Amino acid sequence: MTDQIDEYSLADRYQLTRGRVLLTGIQALARIPVEQLRTDREHGLNTAAFISGYPGSPLGGFDLEMARARDTVPELPIVHQPAVNEELGATSVMGSQLASTRADALYDGVVGLWYGKAPGLDRAGDALRHGVFAGSSTYGGAIAIVGDDPDAKSSTMPSSSDATLVDLHMPILYPGTIAECLELGLHGVAMSRASGLWSSLKIVTAVADGSGTVDLPVLTAPPELPTVEIDGKVWVSHPSAEFLGPRMVAVEREFREVRAKLAYEYGVINRLNRVSVDPSDAWLGIVATGFTYYEVVEALRRLGLADDDAIAGSGIRLLQLRMPVPFDQKLVHHFAEGLDEILVIEEKNPTLEWLIKDALFARADRPHVVGKTHEDGRTLMPSWGRLDADTILPGLRERLTPRLGERLAPLPPPPRELIPLSVNRTPFFCAGCPHNWGTKVEDGAVMGAGTGCHGMTLLMDPERVGDTIGITAMGNEGAQWVGMAPFVETDHLVQNYGDGTYFHSGQLAIQYCIAAGMHMTFKILYNSTVAMTGGQDSISSVDVPALASILLQQGASKVAITTDDPSGYHGIELPQGVDVHPRDRIVDVQAALRAEPGVTILIHDQECAAELRRDRKRGRAPTPTRRVVINQRICEGCGDCGDVSNCLSVQPVDTPFGRKTQIDQASCNFDESCLDGDCPAFMTVEPATGAGVSEGTRTRAPRPPDPSIINPRPVVH
Repeated sequence: MTDQIDEYSLADRYQLTRGRVLLTGIQALARIPVEQLRTDREHGLNTAAFISGYPGSPLGGFDLEMARARDTVPELPIVHQPAVNEELGATSVMGSQLASTRADALYDGVVGLWYGKAPGLDRAGDALRHGVFAGSSTYGGAIAIVGDDPDAKSSTMPSSSDATLVDLHMPILYPGTIAECLELGLHGVAMSRASGLWSSLKIVTAVADGSGTVDLPVLTAPPELPTVEIDGKVWVSHPSAEFLGPRMVAVEREFREVRAKLAYEYGVINRLNRVSVDPSDAWLGIVATGFTYYEVVEALRRLGLADDDAIAGSGIRLLQLRMPVPFDQKLVHHFAEGLDEILVIEEKNPTLEWLIKDALFARADRPHVVGKTHEDGRTLMPSWGRLDADTILPGLRERLTPRLGERLAPLPPPPRELIPLSVNRTPFFCAGCPHNWGTKVEDGAVMGAGTGCHGMTLLMDPERVGDTIGITAMGNEGAQWVGMAPFVETDHLVQNYGDGTYFHSGQLAIQYCIAAGMHMTFKILYNSTVAMTGGQDSISSVDVPALASILLQQGASKVAITTDDPSGYHGIELPQGVDVHPRDRIVDVQAALRAEPGVTILIHDQECAAELRRDRKRGRAPTPTRRVVINQRICEGCGDCGDVSNCLSVQPVDTPFGRKTQIDQASCNFDESCLDGDCPAFMTVEPATGAGVSEGTRTRAPRPPDPSIINPRPVVH
């Protein structure tokens, strides 16, 4: 354990070079370029860093944290440019690797980082493939940071990106802890420089959302770089974007015969994969990667094998693959010696299981290999959802029981049956959210949900938000109507959009629907915020008047604007025929648009309530003093105020006078849409100037004593 820390600043997570720091998974990733540029300067290299991509959980806050890291170390040349979408970000990172090939290059090399969640990897595949084939520079290096969401916690579907990354010719580094995010990130840069390949970091939700202490430096010695000689000269990567047919066949050969072998050799000589427990009399070998490896160790602990000695004493050998690709066949051969059985524990598809079976197939003394199923076809390890210790435990117990029997910890008592909750909390829009107005539709309307907060309409009452036809991949919203419309009686669709989705890729879907002659209305919420991934600014400089003009020029038959503040458009020049309406007329405006032929557009202009609340707390926006309250003696609890405003701050409350309604002042965002209800019980209160507790009467609570440390335990990374 390191010495006790007496003083600590939040900036230390990026400024300290030695000692212990507290990091989240996202912050550890953001530290990669900081650490690499410092190391380069120690070795006489003048390098810079370029980061681009698109946010999405589990990497939702990476762009925000990267901006903080950059601002914390202004002495380092770090450029962070959030991209409009993932493929443009990938091409930008490709450009960073080409910079050093220019005679006018300002730096010896540029470290390039691309980030995106699994669906972003899918859509950016072509751009990433071009980047990988272009190559990485010797003093630059490129990494694709991919966020995987195996149990669809914040995604439209479960994801595992391994197969896609293999197809893109990217070595896969899979951190299982916070410290490994930084350690393997630095290895990824070094591997990319040595091999000319882009490396990839697979980051699952539990790692990205986790936090822990990290002892610096994470690399105690510089990585060893493999080399290969071709025609008597040491091979060096020369990035090039000259994608011409005959040349690309030669590049493909280079992938197979040079780059992939160098990446493999890098993993071997730097011991990225390791046999972590290796008894000489082992009968069972367990293989796992990344985060799953640590869940396997936890499952063994629950079975009574509390540490490495207990695991080894039970005849179990463990193989931790932190770089599963390129596959280390020699290591697997060594690992398999003397074993009766190998159990492969991996998420989703049995990719690693197949590779191990193939590697051992020709050996006469090969052990029996199982993974996803028992010998009789029964499920051993699920291929769906997240593979955590709870999920691993039953299958692992079944495989261990015949040999270990009573040495295993007994089954825990069955969990208590909890009384079912009478009310389940369903995700909903924030108080004052523009979606509270923007998702309203006519009675009987058919509606398409969209990526973003308005995706929650799938959980809401159809009478309020319309009869939904579901959701699509981001940016394709509305295109599903092209395939549905000819085969249903309904003649009109209302498709929800966010401005972030529109600028990301959705404008192409609108153009497609216009070209296909669809009859539909796109509702674009213009709030300048990509709210669901952490409140990032929408990457666009197009304001509402310009957006309306663009849509009309692209062929929209009619464009209308609704807003919470029509006075903000006084003196603003709009395209001919574009009218501005107060938000309480949004349903009537939609009815008028439905009567128009072709594709019509409704732009709902209202600021994100969550971002407005943050701005008020930070002093960047004024906080209204007027409060809305309800006289409960007059209120009849009819609910009209909640129906009109759709606001979570309008809440029922039991009183001595019966069930009434109240405004929750803590969550209220001063939207005041509840005043539009037909109710005489509402009042507004304006506090008198200077009201409140005077400074002279304020008292400070005494500072609590520091807690004492009892039986300190070393931190395991």
